[in-house]
Amino acid sequence: MAWLLSFDSRNTRDAYRREIMRWFAFCTETGLEPLKARKSHGDVYKRWLELQAGASIPAKTMARRLSAVSSWYDYLVDEEVIDANRFKATRRPKVQRNRSETTALTRDDAHRLVAAADADFGPARLRTAAFIRVLVHTGIRVEEAIAAELGALGWARGVRTLRIVGKGDKPKIRRLPVEAAYALDRYLEDRARRAGVEVAELEGRIFVTDTGGRFYRSSASELVTRIGRQAGIESKVTPHVLRHTWASIAKDLGANPMDIKEALDHESLNTTMIYLHTADQLERDPSQLVAAAVE
Repeated sequence: MAWLLSFDSRNTRDAYRREIMRWFAFCTETGLEPLKARKSHGDVYKRWLELQAGASIPAKTMARRLSAVSSWYDYLVDEEVIDANRFKATRRPKVQRNRSETTALTRDDAHRLVAAADADFGPARLRTAAFIRVLVHTGIRVEEAIAAELGALGWARGVRTLRIVGKGDKPKIRRLPVEAAYALDRYLEDRARRAGVEVAELEGRIFVTDTGGRFYRSSASELVTRIGRQAGIESKVTPHVLRHTWASIAKDLGANPMDIKEALDHESLNTTMIYLHTADQLERDPSQLVAAAVE
């Protein structure tokens, strides 16, 4: 639809498509004519989303879902399809801009995750090992990893590189660590062998299913979570957790915040600092100091 095409970023288009389809599912289930939506319908929609999730939804996620739907209605107003965006009055949860609800893994947990990926089983085990290493070692977004084409792999100044397309369809060249590159080479060699061709003859995206099909974001997220469980990590591991983890470990090892910002493709250093601030918030909590003082 034209509304989605109005966004420059492919990732934004994909995200907003998912949200508007979620809204349409709600409308179908409740018998609501979408063009007649009002504030009250938005309020009911929030409860419906929580029922679908089986739990409360993080404020940031809920706000993003409501904002996406409201954006569609704003577009309809601009196109004079409806006279006003009454959905916009739906009360959205307050989102704290100076912190993130995502908690990074410890360095030990990250090591266990990579080890679990290396020890995975099944026909896609080499892809699993390569995929997890790319996310953990580079901190790129999961959308960037699954969209990367084989032609994005290269060399520059003696190091392996990966060309990704970030937000706003902006290209960025990232250094590919030796360990991640080795895992990728093993995966691609196995993929070529299965296809009966040379590695140089492979086409399409880097990461595909074991049958050569498209590797979707949902499957990628499920894979990361499964490997997290196999690694014995108590909290749920998601691709975004791995992004925070990369930033946290980079900071602990002395990386410059500006270099971390550039690598993560953040527009603002403030966003990067949120990642770095929340990574060790439990360790920096003064509670233990106070408890020790009053014992």
